[in-house]
Amino acid sequence: MNSENKMTNSVERQASDHIDAGIRYECSENWLAAANEYQQVFALNPSGWVARYSANNNLGYVLVQLGEYEQAAELCRAAIAINPGRYNAHKNLGLALQGQGHWKVAALCFVEATRLNPANARAWQHLEYLLQNRPNLLNQYPELRQLVSDMRDELEKSDHIQPPIQPSPMYRPADMPCEH
Repeated sequence: MNSENKMTNSVERQASDHIDAGIRYECSENWLAAANEYQQVFALNPSGWVARYSANNNLGYVLVQLGEYEQAAELCRAAIAINPGRYNAHKNLGLALQGQGHWKVAALCFVEATRLNPANARAWQHLEYLLQNRPNLLNQYPELRQLVSDMRDELEKSDHIQPPIQPSPMYRPADMPCEH
């Protein structure tokens, strides 16, 4: 193995270690420490898509938890640009947009995340929470109502959800005032 490959492997290993540490900090809700770990990945500038996707997506999620919704949205979009087929960045982008009050686009992100990984209920849980707190959203956007209805039917047919479903306490949705 030449020295360039050794350096690349070392950078990728260090990036992976920072991501693992960030996840551990997330589990203890130490958001600032998690953010620091993910920022270290950017400083390393890894070449592998997994590390770059994870750093963007995970830091985006952490920033949602810290209420930094605009920056979180940018990072989630960067993760989606790296790999649009992974559901988690779509879900986290939905949380960031929800935090900014962009209800329709947030709902569309949750639907896309659910479409990409129907077996993982988190995005659908966030969508249900959003719709419970913004009951007029579906009336305002008939195309969204149809999309949600179709997705709900698909999920019920495939036994991926059993309605009604509530947001998981593990994944705190962004604070959102209810419509009156």
